[in-house]
Amino acid sequence: MTTPPRPIDILTFLSGEGLTIPALKIVDVGAMDVGEQEPWTRLVTSGTASLIGFEPNPVECEKLNRSGRANCHFLPHALGDGNPQTLYIGKESMTSSLFPPDPEIMQRFHSLWELCETVGEEQLETRRLDVIPDAQPADFLKLDVQGAELMVLEGGPETMRDALAVQTEVNFLPIYKGQALFADVDINLRGHGLSFHTMVGVGSRPYRPLIKDANPNRGFAQVIWSNALYFRDPAQFPELAQTRPEALLKIAILAHELYGAFDFAAVALQHFGAAHKQGLATGYIRALMAADPTITARK
Repeated sequence: MTTPPRPIDILTFLSGEGLTIPALKIVDVGAMDVGEQEPWTRLVTSGTASLIGFEPNPVECEKLNRSGRANCHFLPHALGDGNPQTLYIGKESMTSSLFPPDPEIMQRFHSLWELCETVGEEQLETRRLDVIPDAQPADFLKLDVQGAELMVLEGGPETMRDALAVQTEVNFLPIYKGQALFADVDINLRGHGLSFHTMVGVGSRPYRPLIKDANPNRGFAQVIWSNALYFRDPAQFPELAQTRPEALLKIAILAHELYGAFDFAAVALQHFGAAHKQGLATGYIRALMAADPTITARK
């Protein structure tokens, strides 16, 4: 995921307004290093956020802990429903799943079954998110567990009660047998008071036999998976301003820093400012417009 450009540094802005930057906790479920810099890297390396990651592959988990990333700790737990499960190991380790891949669906496309075909099975114990003390309280939750995202969410209702933002991989086709699809995940997250914001990236493949630009990884139109982003519903912001005002600052930081959602960050700051610091959102908006002339404001 590519971090969008930031016209201003929101941490510097908030500090300049005399506010204490709240400490964030990021929970990364499915933390295998796939060679991409995560958008929260600056928050973590600066100490603004700490990260607890879960990677059930012991070799990959050890590699992550040996990497010496500041303010990060990784645990070799498979999160799920707390019951024993079978891990279906894919040709590419990143495609391993608690659900078996479906060849009937995957083989309709180029360059999918070739990565996901099961090459082995392993019995493992899963743990519910709610029973992991190190993951509490989770401000931001990222899920990428190859079709088992709903299982993780259902094992963490207490964690989800206070979560402020969630980025979860979602599927639109059941490429793993028995997996939940986007609609199922969406219902669960909305039930926790989270509101859909956007899709981050698109996973696609071309239906056989056609290929465009000699790239079998580039689909024509069919979307197979994506990453869905949810934030705490803005309807809750007035209550948060009274009961958990720091949550609004955290939402603003996450929206601004990770996704370039400056408009949503401004809404969070409006509610915080109305209760605790008049003019905060106005100052933020003016700073954005001064740094980026393409950003304007009107009622």
